[in-house]
Amino acid sequence: MNGIGRLVAATMVGCVGIAVLVTGLGQRRPSLTKVSAYLDRSVAAGIDVRHNAWHRFGHLVYRSRRFPAPVLSDLRLIHRQPEIHAAYLVALATAGLVGPAALIAVGQMFGVVDLGATLPIIVTLGGVVVAPLVVHSSMRSAAAEIRRDLRYQLSAYLDVVTMLLAGNVGNEGALRQAAQAGDGRLFVELRRQILIAEASNRSLVAALAQLGDDLELAELQAVAASAALGTTAGAPVARSLAAKCATLRSALASEQEAEARVRTGKITVPLVGMSLLIMAAVIYPALYLT
Repeated sequence: MNGIGRLVAATMVGCVGIAVLVTGLGQRRPSLTKVSAYLDRSVAAGIDVRHNAWHRFGHLVYRSRRFPAPVLSDLRLIHRQPEIHAAYLVALATAGLVGPAALIAVGQMFGVVDLGATLPIIVTLGGVVVAPLVVHSSMRSAAAEIRRDLRYQLSAYLDVVTMLLAGNVGNEGALRQAAQAGDGRLFVELRRQILIAEASNRSLVAALAQLGDDLELAELQAVAASAALGTTAGAPVARSLAAKCATLRSALASEQEAEARVRTGKITVPLVGMSLLIMAAVIYPALYLT
């Protein structure tokens, strides 16, 4: 290697070293308080707690009024802070107020539309009401979908627990091993709660109860109560869990059947309309020709 090659190699090594040094020094070092708060986080810890502009604006709005408990539960499920949701609602209400009014004003300015004053006011007030309702209803539907998925995951978890109990595994051993059987949100939260319970010298049944309270999942709370009864009073846990699993699956099947009926009912009106259009398209030319 000649002198130029050595110079190029030394320059590349120097550049890589400087980049490594700069990136290493630029890494954030969280404080001990933040690390402790992260380790002691609840189920809602997946929420972004950074105090950004949305959070500061929502905090000003949310300070005056609180959401009811069901709405707070849904917000925890979708990992959204109440302040952020309040900011979204206010921002969408403002957009619904300003957006249609601005479009109508521009249209009237250029002579494209001439609607007077009554209809623009009605459209503006409708935008103020409809835009936040769309955001809120989408949040509630997303939370309902997550809760339904958690119930399916709980059914799978109970199946694994029942099989482990049938294999002469202890109650807490079955609960611990069954949490390793999946990668869904419920299984992830179960593993985290079990790890926290073991680190804090609490029983796994208490971890299940805590997770059921955090997710507001009544079926998981019932499972925790059955496991606690089997631990303290020696009740047959396998039979009770198998019965709860069968009950949960029948309830889920009933919900699916009801949802299918509702969707079938929604299809009826478009099908009837299409049939009438086809009949009109076939009959009208014949009548016109005759």
